[in-house]
Amino acid sequence: MAIIGLDATYLSIHGKGQSVYQYNLVKGLAKLDKKNCYYIFLNKKNISPSLPQQENLHYVKIGIPKRTIWDQFQLPLLNLKYKLDIYHCTLDTLPLLGKVKFLLFLFEIPDYRIKQAQKTGYSSLYTKLSHRYITALFSFSLKKAHLIIASSHSTKQDLMQKYGVAEGKIRVVYPACDECFCVANNEEDLLDTKNKYKAYTGYILHVATTDPRDNTPTVIRAYQEALPELPHPKKLIICGNIDPKKSGLNKLIVELNLEDDVIFTGYLLGGDLVKLYQAADVYVDPSFYEGFSFQVLEAMACGSPIITSNLTSLPEVVGDAGILVNPTDIRGLSSAIVRVITDLGLQQTMRQKGIERTRFFSWDKVAQETLDIYDELLRRSDV
Repeated sequence: MAIIGLDATYLSIHGKGQSVYQYNLVKGLAKLDKKNCYYIFLNKKNISPSLPQQENLHYVKIGIPKRTIWDQFQLPLLNLKYKLDIYHCTLDTLPLLGKVKFLLFLFEIPDYRIKQAQKTGYSSLYTKLSHRYITALFSFSLKKAHLIIASSHSTKQDLMQKYGVAEGKIRVVYPACDECFCVANNEEDLLDTKNKYKAYTGYILHVATTDPRDNTPTVIRAYQEALPELPHPKKLIICGNIDPKKSGLNKLIVELNLEDDVIFTGYLLGGDLVKLYQAADVYVDPSFYEGFSFQVLEAMACGSPIITSNLTSLPEVVGDAGILVNPTDIRGLSSAIVRVITDLGLQQTMRQKGIERTRFFSWDKVAQETLDIYDELLRRSDV
């Protein structure tokens, strides 16, 4: 029996990204592993979803005042207290001290998001200090980790090319999406969603955040170009925690005379987002950078045709199920939107291919491959 520490400090009831990974990994490991002992570290400030309860799972709620304090002081003490054999970290940085076998999971390297935050100039002092801390510790953490799990081959290549990590040190394990993302049961549900947003003849869907990588202005411009070529007018629905006024998108929409055509829903919880994916004519996501894209996978699982970027991990996630475009090519994106909406046969083929593609991604597979990596680490004697 091994004693394994698992970082679940981002886990929360409404979390995304890291939280989704941590939650589903815990559930998957609980299902497959009754032998090893797990200490699962939670942030007591977060409201956690329901977690599996069994004898070999121990949940430890920690008060975490600052990221640096957690990494460099609290975590090393917990490693000693619980006599961990492995510590599975799901953030970017590891503690300077500690003899435990470190396993580091990375969605992506932090370079892009830090550079973009610096360009915007809206970062708080704490965010700037946090970015400096990550930048200073990231290379060290890659060296200290005994093995690294990358969320995609794109992230693996970034680690090798930009940080010189040996290929033999990296394992690629694709995440998956929650089982709530699925196709609609009947046509009435799809019609209800369209009626709710007054998108009676259909809509194009895009999920956006405050992150510039989402490339939302390009989506709006491409949509404006596509509108005259569509047989029926379609709404553009933008979902997510983005403020159209603060982001300047409202100004762009007025400039393009799209005030009656673009709808911002704000942040939506799982069930409402599922319905939006299900009823969309097409999901558009020309992101500049993704270590792994949950949104594209979720949309495919709900039967939405996909138009996405030809960069980073997105071709890996989509496979041959979607249309790939250059994220800077407004005309190319516009043409792809028109093509999908006007060709119902293509639309149906893309829906079916997307659903089939999502079967490749499974949390059970994630848990099993992670267990295999734990076993590999336990067999090693280089600590």
